Amino acid sequence: MKGLAGMIAALAVCGGALAAAPGADLKMEKAALIRTDVEFSEAAQRIGVGEAFVLYADPDATMLPAGQNAVTGRDRIRGQFADFPRGATLAWKPFRAEVARSGDLGYTLGTYESRGSGPDGKPVTRYGKYCSVWKKQPDGSWKWVVDVGTPSPEPGK
Repeated sequence: MKGLAGMIAALAVCGGALAAAPGADLKMEKAALIRTDVEFSEAAQRIGVGEAFVLYADPDATMLPAGQNAVTGRDRIRGQFADFPRGATLAWKPFRAEVARSGDLGYTLGTYESRGSGPDGKPVTRYGKYCSVWKKQPDGSWKWVVDVGTPSPEPGK
């Protein structure tokens, strides 16, 4: 009887640990997702916006650009940025991440800032917000599967 009681107590402790593990894992996955999104933005500054979008995209990723039809697949996504002005920048900052209980799907929300030249050649800064849906890959990395951004006023205005 003492052995059975000990086993039940051990199972209860393990069960409690297992129940707590998904919450701890989700917290870790949210942090990983934020970190990935930040690295994605940093890559856009290093290797160019289009190449960063392709590098961090799932093979079947879909962009939902404002005023245009959906763009699906890495080659079409690369083409979407073919006319991105030389010298222009696009940087973003996630402010929230959520991950499904399964740990294989999540999203980030954030704000972006684009700097370039206007039609008159003068510097222009544009602001916006975005939502990216991310899918965990077989190698454990996160790749975006859906990305949508919309313009917004300058933060704080």
